[in-house]
Amino acid sequence: MESAKMKIALAVTLAESGGVQQFLAGFSVWLKNQGHDVTVLAGDGEWLKERCVANHIPFIHLKKMGREIDPLRDPSAILELRRVLKDLKPDAVELNSAKMSIVGSIAARLAGVPRVVYRIGGWTFREVLPAHKLWIYRNAERVTGKLKDVIICVNPDDVRLANEVGIKAREAVIAVPNGIDLPRFDTVLKPRDVSRDMLQASGFVFGTTANFFPPKDLPRYMEACKLVHDAEPNARFLVLGDGLQRKEIETKRHELGLDEIVWLPGARNDAGALLAGFDAFVLPSSKEGMSFSLLEAMAARLPCIATDVGAAKWMLADAGLVVPKMDPKALAEAMLRVMREPELRAKLAQNARHQIETRFPLLETYRGNLKALLG
Repeated sequence: MESAKMKIALAVTLAESGGVQQFLAGFSVWLKNQGHDVTVLAGDGEWLKERCVANHIPFIHLKKMGREIDPLRDPSAILELRRVLKDLKPDAVELNSAKMSIVGSIAARLAGVPRVVYRIGGWTFREVLPAHKLWIYRNAERVTGKLKDVIICVNPDDVRLANEVGIKAREAVIAVPNGIDLPRFDTVLKPRDVSRDMLQASGFVFGTTANFFPPKDLPRYMEACKLVHDAEPNARFLVLGDGLQRKEIETKRHELGLDEIVWLPGARNDAGALLAGFDAFVLPSSKEGMSFSLLEAMAARLPCIATDVGAAKWMLADAGLVVPKMDPKALAEAMLRVMREPELRAKLAQNARHQIETRFPLLETYRGNLKALLG
């Protein structure tokens, strides 16, 4: 056990599948194994709830919590969360996601929670949003920063940006990178031939795993796929995931004549285990924090192409190609280079794995978060 027993609440806006939820599913179990009393709080969704139930972690559904800032609904969400926290009486609460940062910090202070920590995957005001929404999120983070003891960013650039725009916590804004449990990952990663069969993959496959939400920029990614396929007809593209934008993505795919070229088989719980079925990995997002999908792709020894968002450039260093976001032509050129240069693919794959082995162990991520919660 790494510390005296604490009662800890982990809160997130939604319980649906995503990088933050994957982190919380693992972190809650690790905290429990360290002897702490852990409860997970979340809004709508089943994915995180199912993991908590399976691991005997108490889960509380926040019925009033919604994804977007809503002046009419959010006061009820604050009151509901305040009541839950007063009943739980945790020693510390960790808030995850931008919406939970705002609602949760107010509720936690009203409930008298001794210690409030905020873990931010990536600042929302870096997204492609209307100017008034960017202003709201940026200033809400500034104002509620004073209600948090520590703010944890997952990459140093977000710490720099927080200082630049005036987001301050009571104690500090720090960087604790995401990490990956390599021994476990290697155990579940399926061989290439098995993965290809399960994915029904053929040709040179550019793979992506993503929720179908606007920050993933998948409709624009279809344009890059079109450029690559026109130049290299053997190229195929597979996107594992699902979400609110599926219809829009399918429409874009059809308009570009890619129905048989871009495969959208849906979300899979074992997506990470099938990464060896890809020939290269593409992260086409317009906004990210520190992508779990990219971490897993690097661990799977895939050559990676990513847009310059969040921690991507910092993560990849000499282990991938990074291009400007929202630029299909630049993305397509990098994809074609990886497809056409086997020596480059081999070098990037080897370097990607090395970065994971030396820089991003999951245990250090957990320890850094717990240290912030302990104070």
